[in-house]
Amino acid sequence: MDFTIRQIIGVTIWWTEGSKSRKDKRWKNAVSYPVEVTNTNPEMIQLFLDFLRNDIGVQEERLKIQIQIHEDNDKEECEQFWSQITKIPRHRFNQTIVRPIGKKKGKTKGTCKIRYIDKDTYSRVVQLFENIKTGCSSVG
Repeated sequence: MDFTIRQIIGVTIWWTEGSKSRKDKRWKNAVSYPVEVTNTNPEMIQLFLDFLRNDIGVQEERLKIQIQIHEDNDKEECEQFWSQITKIPRHRFNQTIVRPIGKKKGKTKGTCKIRYIDKDTYSRVVQLFENIKTGCSSVG
């Protein structure tokens, strides 16, 4: 089985920086299937979005963002920055989380979380990861 570089990079980003399936504490026996990645690096976020859009085929209108900033960050500027980087309009942003000023003042434009929650999509990403992992372990 052949994999593209974008597929390998996409599942690697998700596996190392992403959220995994978990029980949802709000409802009995409910499980959440998030395809989410959180990072401060705009290139990492763009690479993951390219993977979701081009290889996984997500529904664009269901892609959401949540950013986390510090009190000393300009919320408007940070939201605009991530909207431009991701090509996701601000009306699809979840509420921005504002934290107390941290130790690394002025370090970033905040942390961006790409959010897409769908069981079938989650299963496709996990299966692709397993296929790539199996393909890598059989090489050599």
